[in-house]
Amino acid sequence: MILLPVTAPSNAVFSNWAETFICTPLAIFEPRNEYHCELILELARREGKVVRVAGVGHSPSDLACTNEFMLRTTHLNRVLTVDKQKRRVVVQGGITLHQLHASLAQHGLAMINLGSISDQTLAGIVTTASHGTGIDYGVMSTQVISMIVLLADGSRVYCSRNEQPDLFLATVCGLGSTGLILNIELAVESSFHLKEVLESRSFEDTLSNLKQLVHSSEHTRFFWFPATDMMRVSMSNRTHETKRPGGSWFYDSFMGYHLVQLLLFLGIFFRTCNTWAGLLASWLVSSASSRVDDSYRVFNVECRYLQHTTEWAIPYENVEPCLRRLRKYFHEILVDPRERPHFPIEIRFSAPDDIWLSPSYNQQTCWIGIVQYKKLFEGSFELYIPTSKISCKCYRKWIRRDCFVTSTCNAISSDYL
Repeated sequence: MILLPVTAPSNAVFSNWAETFICTPLAIFEPRNEYHCELILELARREGKVVRVAGVGHSPSDLACTNEFMLRTTHLNRVLTVDKQKRRVVVQGGITLHQLHASLAQHGLAMINLGSISDQTLAGIVTTASHGTGIDYGVMSTQVISMIVLLADGSRVYCSRNEQPDLFLATVCGLGSTGLILNIELAVESSFHLKEVLESRSFEDTLSNLKQLVHSSEHTRFFWFPATDMMRVSMSNRTHETKRPGGSWFYDSFMGYHLVQLLLFLGIFFRTCNTWAGLLASWLVSSASSRVDDSYRVFNVECRYLQHTTEWAIPYENVEPCLRRLRKYFHEILVDPRERPHFPIEIRFSAPDDIWLSPSYNQQTCWIGIVQYKKLFEGSFELYIPTSKISCKCYRKWIRRDCFVTSTCNAISSDYL
């Protein structure tokens, strides 16, 4: 009876956001407070069960999936303290970034850097070393000052770089393996606007000026459209200019979302439509533009489609040869343009950090992400294999020797080892 208020129905099913992984845990717990979390871990200890922690399920992987106990952090989402003078906040790990933005804005504060979406929980961001972009900005885990972690034995441990540093550095990119993150003390800054300048360049022009472009703004990222060989360059800087949101309903919503999605859906039956979807998406963003808005609105991009996605981190110095090899792969092996990624490939950058399992450990890093519309591959998953081959064959050569590489990737890319 003691667990009744925090237990989901026994037939509850968990799926990640893109519905690429689904599982049916033995029990799903939704604790309302930290004491409930302690009870759940004690029950698991007595029953000999493993507990997996899940937030909103936005990971494209099956990291949270289990057939034993699952703990959802949905209700552990409170802001505990706000220190506006020191620009620090303490929040529960289950708070989503959207919720955090709203709360910080009320106090004239904002997060230092962000990724492309804000649907995830803060603890999920921290334990996976998720990142935004900016060659002088670390992964988002570097914004963490301290944490309180609930260990498997039920003990609560405060950790930071000065106190229990090993636990701290193992947890900030530990994939949940060290314990449940209850509270997070986060460094923030005063609210600010970002001015984003967008321009289109050819692939060759972008690579020829790569270092200059990467260092030309605080937050630079590229969107590469393989269908047209165009690079959309996004350069964002802090500014005191008044807000000037860009875009229009017709181009951004009707054409950029509904029409593109229709073409992607038709591509299930008429694969030439995939090419047209890529060409349309490229054309819609081909003109130079700029906007000024709240920082989190500029950091984030629309992520409306269910999708298959993969992202690889490579040393910054290997960006140019890796992208050239990827482009060569498109032109030589994926001769049919219908096989090429129809979504733009997102290219971002981050500064070195000291986090043990972080892909940016002691190195400047480039992140290359490939996204494919999920419905295109429903019932015919073999069509997704070329994207797996792209990832493994083109990136395996340039990733660090001590990086984790899946057995699938090793099997596909054995001739490149």
